[in-house]
Amino acid sequence: MSEIADVVQIIRVEFEGMQLAMKVGSASIKTMQKAVKFLMGMLSHEKNKGKTALKKLLLRGGDLQVFQFEEKDLKDIEKMCKKYGILYSLVPKLDANSTTREILFHAEAMPRINMLLEKMKHPEGAKIKSMDTFLNETDDTKLNAFGEYLKDEAKENPNIHADANLEDLINKVGKYALEKQSTSVDEIANDLSINKKDAEAALSQLTRIGALSTPDENGRITALMKPEDLDEKMKRLSSLSQRMRQVSAEKDASLADITISKKLIEKETPTQILTRIPGTWGPESRYLWIDKTDVISIHEGKTLLSFLDKNQSYPIYDKSGTQMGMIRGIDLFKTHYSQVDKSVRKKYEKTIKAPTLDKVKVR
Repeated sequence: MSEIADVVQIIRVEFEGMQLAMKVGSASIKTMQKAVKFLMGMLSHEKNKGKTALKKLLLRGGDLQVFQFEEKDLKDIEKMCKKYGILYSLVPKLDANSTTREILFHAEAMPRINMLLEKMKHPEGAKIKSMDTFLNETDDTKLNAFGEYLKDEAKENPNIHADANLEDLINKVGKYALEKQSTSVDEIANDLSINKKDAEAALSQLTRIGALSTPDENGRITALMKPEDLDEKMKRLSSLSQRMRQVSAEKDASLADITISKKLIEKETPTQILTRIPGTWGPESRYLWIDKTDVISIHEGKTLLSFLDKNQSYPIYDKSGTQMGMIRGIDLFKTHYSQVDKSVRKKYEKTIKAPTLDKVKVR
C-alpha cells in the first residue's frame, strides 16, 4: 500500500483564497481524487449560480453527509429543509436517466434531517449516505460527465483553482524532508510513492510555516527546522487554520493570512499583541492590536503567523495609544502586509545562512 493511502483523512481545497476542508474516512487514493474533483466542481457550480451553501458547509469543518431521495420529492424536501433551518447544497443531476437526487448537509444537522424524514413519513427511496459511500457508488462515467458539465459552466470563471492539502501528508513529507536535510520534489514523490502535485502542495505549506526553504536554483530544498519540532508546529498551524475557518463561517468573510516579524512587536497583554504596521516608522509609526488566539509563532520564533478579515475595519493607533482612524482589512493587507509576506522568507533564509545579517530591520 502506498504511503499516501495510509494518511488521507482530510482533504483541503483552496477556493477564492479560503481553505475549505472535507473529511474522507476512506484511505483510498481513488476516493480522494474523486472528492477533489467533486468538491471543485460543486464549488464552481454554486459560484456560477451565485450560491455559497457548500462553501459554508465546508467552513464548518467539512463533515458532510449525503441525503438521497426520489426526484419527485425534491420540492417538498427543499421546503422542509427551509422550515427546519437545514443548510444544504443540491447536487446537479449526474445521470439524466436517474430518478434520484442528492443534497449535501453537515453531520450536525442529522437530528433535523431525521425530523424531516419522520414528518414526511420516510419517503420511499430516501437514504442517508457518507461522502465516501456516495463517491464510491458514483461511477467514473457519471463523475466525468459531471466534470464536463461543470467545465462548460466554469468558462466564465477561469480563475477557479484547487490545491489539495492533506494534513497528515504534510506531516509525512515534512518529517521525510527534515530527516534528509536536503531533498527535492522528485525525490519526495518517488520515495513516498505520491504524485508530484501532492508533494508540491505539501511543500508549499511546509515552506509557509518555516520548516523548509524554497527550492534553490538546482531545485534543492533545505531543512530549516528540527524534525522533533514539526509535530508541535503542525498542531498550532491546524489550530489557527480551524480558527480562521470558524471566523469565516461566522462572518461569511474572506481571510488573508499575514506574517509579522517579532521585531515589530511593541508590547503584549495577556490576550493581545500590539504590533507596528510594516511600512510605518518614526513619528509616522502606526500600530495594530492582534488577538493572541489568532497568532502562532513560526521561523524559530522570529515571525508570527496571523490573519486579517478583509471585510473588517481595524482601529489604527499611534505610539502613544491614540486611535488615528480605521482601515479595512483588504486595504491594510494590500498596502502593508502582502509585500512583507513575499520577502520574509528570503530574509529569514539569509539570516540562517549568514548570522551577521540578524541586524537587518524588517519594515
